[in-house]
Amino acid sequence: MQSTIKRINQYTIELTIKESGVSFEKAKEKVMAEISEKADIKWFRKWSVIPAEIIAKNYWDDFIDMQAVDKLLNDLYAKAMKKENIIPVGHASIKELKSKTPFEVTLDIEVLPEIEIDEKKAKKIKIKKEAIKLEQKEIDEAIFEIEKRFTTYKEVEWANAEKLDKVTIETQWFDKKWGKELPETKVKSFPLVLWSGSFIPGFEDKLTGSKVWEVVEFDITFPADYHSKDFAGRKVFFVTTVFKIEKAIKPDWNEEFIEKLRWEKTDLEWFKKIIWDEILLEKERRARLESEQKLLSELEKVSKIEMWPNLLAHEIENIYKEQEADIEWKWMLFDHYLEHIKKDKESYKNEIIKPEAERRLKAELILEKLKNIIEVEVADAEINSEIDKILAQYQNLDVLKKLKEKLIPGDAYYEDIKNRIKYKKIVDTFFE
Repeated sequence: MQSTIKRINQYTIELTIKESGVSFEKAKEKVMAEISEKADIKWFRKWSVIPAEIIAKNYWDDFIDMQAVDKLLNDLYAKAMKKENIIPVGHASIKELKSKTPFEVTLDIEVLPEIEIDEKKAKKIKIKKEAIKLEQKEIDEAIFEIEKRFTTYKEVEWANAEKLDKVTIETQWFDKKWGKELPETKVKSFPLVLWSGSFIPGFEDKLTGSKVWEVVEFDITFPADYHSKDFAGRKVFFVTTVFKIEKAIKPDWNEEFIEKLRWEKTDLEWFKKIIWDEILLEKERRARLESEQKLLSELEKVSKIEMWPNLLAHEIENIYKEQEADIEWKWMLFDHYLEHIKKDKESYKNEIIKPEAERRLKAELILEKLKNIIEVEVADAEINSEIDKILAQYQNLDVLKKLKEKLIPGDAYYEDIKNRIKYKKIVDTFFE
């Protein structure tokens, strides 16, 4: 097989493939054999061997030839793409079938647009990585959040309301003590978990220590950035009655409870170490994303990228489908969500999704180009280490077996892992 490429424009290349006439005739024979197996021709039983001349009489020659072209081209196309190192972003289209014997065809293929990077300037870019700090209070807060999630409640009559207890209240807001009621600020039969942070800052703290039927009076100055402009930075007097107190029953931090949280039997102290590692990993991930965004922003300044309209439209559609599925799974129908934010599909795509689509595509194009500028090697041990992390997320033995059989060199998922490691190592060269 011979193949040559010629760039037609910024986004399209012409691929010419040549092969011997013998290969076309062999493809034609395979087509005839397949037709023979499935053909319904009078006087011949199904699955019987039908002579080629009988098949030729019952089927158009052009039909058989085009089937042979498709069969041969499917095989040659994959080989040519690998040989010429072409990364398509859309389906190829046959531009011209010049000859069948010998076989010669030209195809138009949509590819990633060319990108220019000023290598000297790019190699001078350095991004300083911020040191990741983790404090004990972050672990305590994480444990507290878990306790809140699994806390149950029991009503009591003679007790003071404490942190995490649930109180049912009625409250009225005034412009000052003994002053005028503020309109539409009376709240009745409102259940509130103390220190949950779900009400006005400082409000829950004032009710800590209160008793059933106690009337608690206090001033609160609203935050300057409070969502309601009428109350932002304003001092308000509250008169609040506690009608019911439900004591919080915190979960018992035993091995059984912890196993439900992380599928591992351990004590609270060791669980805190697990939480420490999880929070640290998440902070590192976020810091990495921020550093990568800074890097890509700097690389854009030394790059020339012409965004291809068709490619951008395709990426916008992909992101739109992602967000539609995510919102419908979590909250509501996407059409209702658009009504809520007062946008139609087109304005949402143009104003919300398009900037993200451009960012993703530019990042992809820049990283792809950097592969040709910065040489890095990916060792088998690095890939195997990443695969081990993926496998560790699964418990089902059948799933693990299938994954192990699939994650081998040549598999698309395996090669994707390898490419991700390569990209990460390329990006790392810019970090100080």
